[in-house]
Amino acid sequence: MQAQKRKEMYKKIFLSLGLILGISLFANQKMLATTITDSTTTEQYTPFYWDVISDVDKVLQHEKMKDLNKRAIDQSKIGSKHYETAVKKMQNKDYLVAIAEFKNAMKRYKRAKLGPDAYNYLYTNMALCFVSTGKTKDKVMAKRYVNLLTKTIFKEKQWLYNIAIVHYNLNNQDEAASMLSSCIRMDEFNYQAYETLKAIYNESGNTKSANKVHDQMQSAQAKELKQSQRAKADKKSGKKKKGKVVITASSGEKPDINNIRIVGKDDLLQFNKIDKIDERSMDQVQQGVGAYNAGVKALKNKEYNKAIDDLKEAEKRLKRGKITEDGLNFVRGNLAIAYLSKGDKRGLGQAKRYLKYLTKQIYKTRDWTYNLGVAYYTFGDKEKALDLFKLATKQDRLYLKPYQNMIFTYNEMEDPKKALSVQKSYDKSRNDLIRSFSKQDQSKFGIGDPYVFRVNLGTYGEYDTPADIYEEGNLISIPIDNATTSYVAGMFFNMNEAISYQKQMRKRGYSDAFVVAFKDGEKTEF
Repeated sequence: MQAQKRKEMYKKIFLSLGLILGISLFANQKMLATTITDSTTTEQYTPFYWDVISDVDKVLQHEKMKDLNKRAIDQSKIGSKHYETAVKKMQNKDYLVAIAEFKNAMKRYKRAKLGPDAYNYLYTNMALCFVSTGKTKDKVMAKRYVNLLTKTIFKEKQWLYNIAIVHYNLNNQDEAASMLSSCIRMDEFNYQAYETLKAIYNESGNTKSANKVHDQMQSAQAKELKQSQRAKADKKSGKKKKGKVVITASSGEKPDINNIRIVGKDDLLQFNKIDKIDERSMDQVQQGVGAYNAGVKALKNKEYNKAIDDLKEAEKRLKRGKITEDGLNFVRGNLAIAYLSKGDKRGLGQAKRYLKYLTKQIYKTRDWTYNLGVAYYTFGDKEKALDLFKLATKQDRLYLKPYQNMIFTYNEMEDPKKALSVQKSYDKSRNDLIRSFSKQDQSKFGIGDPYVFRVNLGTYGEYDTPADIYEEGNLISIPIDNATTSYVAGMFFNMNEAISYQKQMRKRGYSDAFVVAFKDGEKTEF
């Protein structure tokens, strides 16, 4: 009975918020109107709700990769696999198995001798698991791990929210409230933090503070709506907004030497005059080319030791065949990549040697320029890496990976102005790509996930609305008229995930469910 009342309450909240926003739909129940705004202010927020966060790629962000030996890197990789498995178990609420996997991850990370900041994400997730088992004794363990956190984690608002949830479950309401207030200061539109903070105050009988939080949230919602309306009006009129607007770049994407597309189809003889190569030298060249092709194949298969052996053999044979230094670039470039991909300290010295031998001729193509930019980043020369990423964007303005890598690197170097400048270039190139190419081409060029996809579950009246619809995540209700309401659920950043969710909903009885795409908060075609 109580659950039914709660559902009715949520429904009324959704209806009132939808009316405030004035969102409309086409009369067709299967299509949202183009004027609909993907606004978070109308979504359902349940007090004390929290999402499982992974951020496994951030575990090593405070480590100097060049200072890590091969054993440390190998142990870190194994640890990350355990961590990812634990997160999946955690998402399925299999907390005990998740704890075991987190412990396995921690054991590997300790063998890698990582710094204390690296364990923050692991400790937070372990604490969440322990407070979620329902066992009183596990709360002691949760307290232990949350007390091990370093100050760096408290700068990340999503993680800070989850840490607040841990403290709440440990009966540290004051600590939880303080952290939630910090979350709101970081992001005034963090409505989940508002709802949870309000609930904590209400539970403690502090209705005055609860009402204050409620008023703050309503003010934030009104502000967000006003900003959205003003932006749309300015866009429509072509008016430029006056005053200083603080805009920050995205986090970008970390250059990853192990996930670049290896260049292999190179003409090693292009800088030589064929008629000047005698028969004996040509025999050596042919053997060298064969060894080069074998090395490239091994490198693509991540068989780094074999790749190094084959490419060294190729270099030896091609030298005997009197191939020019420009022609040897391709062998040496891939040798540097192979050594850096292994991730051991010895490899850095070998990579430095081969990078030093490269001539400017290798930077004539986009792929080689980009790959060597990643190589220099991995080696630790960020300035050289940035120069090459810039050159790659000049060689192909629509190739998006170097933009993302530059944004990440500038953020890492604490240069937000340059990161933002690159972000603007990235946005322009990305938008040009979207308008110019198919979805397949977008993937090929590294478009990433520029859209947000949701699923329209259907339109219902007051008496035929499914009771379980209010349990769906990121639910938005949009009034059609006085009698009917359309419901949109889910939030996905690629089409495949949205389609998968659509299929699940159809199996559950929402037979008319269909995917809706949003860009920049507005419904769009895709």
